Amino acid sequence: MIIDVHTHVVPEYFPAYSGNNVATRWPSMGCCDQPHHRSVLIAGKTFREVSHHSWDASQRLLDMQVEKVDRQVLSPMPELLSYWFDVDDAVRMCGHMNHTIANMVNSSPESFYGLGMVPLQDPERAASEMSRLRADYGLLGIEVGTNINGRPIGDPFFEPIFAAAVENGLSIFIHPLHPAGVERVIGPPAMSALVAFPNETAFAAASLVSGGMLTKYPALRIGLSHGGGGFAMMLPRMMQGWETMGRDLFDESPIDIAQRLYYDTLVYDNQTLQYLIDSFGIEQLMVGTDYPFVIREKSPGKRIQSLGLSEHDMSLLQSVNAQRFLACSR
Repeated sequence: MIIDVHTHVVPEYFPAYSGNNVATRWPSMGCCDQPHHRSVLIAGKTFREVSHHSWDASQRLLDMQVEKVDRQVLSPMPELLSYWFDVDDAVRMCGHMNHTIANMVNSSPESFYGLGMVPLQDPERAASEMSRLRADYGLLGIEVGTNINGRPIGDPFFEPIFAAAVENGLSIFIHPLHPAGVERVIGPPAMSALVAFPNETAFAAASLVSGGMLTKYPALRIGLSHGGGGFAMMLPRMMQGWETMGRDLFDESPIDIAQRLYYDTLVYDNQTLQYLIDSFGIEQLMVGTDYPFVIREKSPGKRIQSLGLSEHDMSLLQSVNAQRFLACSR
């Protein structure tokens, strides 16, 4: 069995804006020339063209059958996380996205799991919303950005959401958002996803190591997309800092914290994936593809099978680790 922990949802439509902020970036859908495609419009400009695979569960199931993926974990397209909204506006968007994902899960519960979203710009409000995710929507956790309006996710400012995740048994999946250093990337906007996202994800991982939340809440289940970006290459430098400056920098060994985090396999390269296995342990890696976007990795099982792993280790990588991350057995 293969569980893909990194897939995204864009809803078929967005409700009309009903708030009072005239400067809001509330999204809407526009028409496209391509059949079964729509444009996600933000502030009146096209952010991304998406196909019906983004919202149509039946289309996803057809692709999953072809690519031999048994289950997908559904999470919002990151640009919809809405941290830049007024909190009440963000709660409305969270409700719409959580409802959309829950409906997709309920349409085929044997094929989908769901991660929702909460308004992290107000951690106390976000924690309150997290208490309802399982009961109201049947969701297993939340997707969060690497930073919230410039504040790294590992900042103790977000302690209420980490406490709520433990209290409610929810997983946290981190995805790059509005990356640092994008102004230094030469090329069209798509280059940011290729070049800036890995650094942004590494910054988020480092903030989790130095921010102390995993030491205070050791039961946290946190996953990082894109294999943790450049974090595996950054970790030896952090270990050198631990060995030379110790608790002036960290509450505990960076490698000990790093090996409690989870990472998806979306690195597009066997040698890099093997390095992640060697760095973090086979027990911490999970399949991820970035479905349904153009950058996604198709048929992820082929890469895993080419690594020459034992059947036991393949089972860990393909499904068992994801089930542990999500705290589910089915």
